[in-house]
Amino acid sequence: MSPFCIKVETYLRMVDLPYKVRGGDPRRNPKGKIPWIDDDGKLVPDSSDIIDHLKATHGDPLDRELSALQRAEALQARRTIEEHLYWVLVYSRWIEPEGYSHVRGAFVKLMPKFIGPLLLDRVIRKQVAGYLRGQGIGRHAPADIYRRGCEDLSALSVVLGDKSYLLGEQPTSVDASLYGFCVTLWLFPADNPIKRHMATLGNLVAYTERMHSRYFGADRPVGSGGRGGSGSGMAA
Repeated sequence: MSPFCIKVETYLRMVDLPYKVRGGDPRRNPKGKIPWIDDDGKLVPDSSDIIDHLKATHGDPLDRELSALQRAEALQARRTIEEHLYWVLVYSRWIEPEGYSHVRGAFVKLMPKFIGPLLLDRVIRKQVAGYLRGQGIGRHAPADIYRRGCEDLSALSVVLGDKSYLLGEQPTSVDASLYGFCVTLWLFPADNPIKRHMATLGNLVAYTERMHSRYFGADRPVGSGGRGGSGSGMAA
């Protein structure tokens, strides 16, 4: 359900840090969102801050040899993914009826039996609509919203080109972000224009399947944790 949780979990697998997944109440997070990690008693919220923390405390095997230009390209890609494409994804899930039906079905299971559906329909969904309007993308017509999301995917497809990973033949931390959003879009059951557009971008589909196979193969499903030990824990 959350591309940011998948981003963090993917990064942990990419650098082979063992972890355990825990359920998390966003109200107990200092920033009011998920994910966050508990790394030997230190709570770190926000997916980007989590990865920066893990790099600082456990080493940086993925990005340490990147050039200044590559780091700038990674930042630009991540901002496109997390600060713009994200809001199109939110719209497709919380506002569009088909998308919301799947979101509602998943969240109802996590909420109080009787009051949960009412909170989702009458409070939370309206709050999300307000966030979309405040951010700006929610002020556009649906066709314009999806056009912007398709433009993001097309741009990312061009940057990827015929490379195995976004910056070259070896994965870097930005791939955790790109994969987190691509797989969330690709495997989400609802149909929408950006999912259909992604189907036309063969290199992006192949990339998503490549990352999924490498880090979340049949023997390593989402939420299974890293290899061995308990190590860093993620609440998601």
